[in-house]
Order: sequence, then C-alpha cells, then structure tokens
Amino acid sequence: MAGAAPPIELGLTAIDTRRHWSPSSQPYAPADVLLRYLAEGWQISPIVGVEEHIHAGARRVAVYHFELTKEGQHQILPVQSNPVVRRLLHDRNLRVVHLKREAHPKARPI
Repeated sequence: MAGAAPPIELGLTAIDTRRHWSPSSQPYAPADVLLRYLAEGWQISPIVGVEEHIHAGARRVAVYHFELTKEGQHQILPVQSNPVVRRLLHDRNLRVVHLKREAHPKARPI
C-alpha cells in the first residue's frame, strides 16, 4: 500500500537507545525496551494481556503484558499504554485479552 507507515520497530534503528530495564527497579518497561527486544530477534506472542488501573475514579491506565521468547528464554514485559504500544498492537494485529489485576504474571528478568 503506497504511503503506508513502516513498522514501528524500524524507527529504533534511527535512534539507537540502549536503555536497561529490570523489574526489580521499575514495575513497567518503557516502550523502547520492548522495541529493542523485538529488534534483537525476540518473538512476541500473538495474544497480549492488558491490565487496567483506575486512578481517582476517572483516570484509566492500561498496562500491556507482552510475552516474548527467544532461543528457549521467556520474558513477560509489562509496558504502559502509549501511542507506540498501541501502534505495535495494531500493526501486528495482536489480540488483547483482559487480565484481572491479581492474576497477571510477574515480570521476569532474562
């Protein structure tokens, strides 16, 4: 399709930011960490869990839990919703399922 935007992961090559993320220091990974995993060959599950948080009765925050695998390794990466994440979900036609807050898997380091 003419004029279609390139996959969002390609934007990472233009801005090479190697940010470290650890679930022991941050509960959620930045979107650029998710894109870096994908650029490094990690495979993303076609089903993504979403956990919704309501703050002050009105402000909704969604946290997406991406399951990534590579060479027998497994990683759950929680990432707050933002335009980059929503575009990735759309571009890859990923199915989103709602998680109960208590039931989501904990992020695990590689």
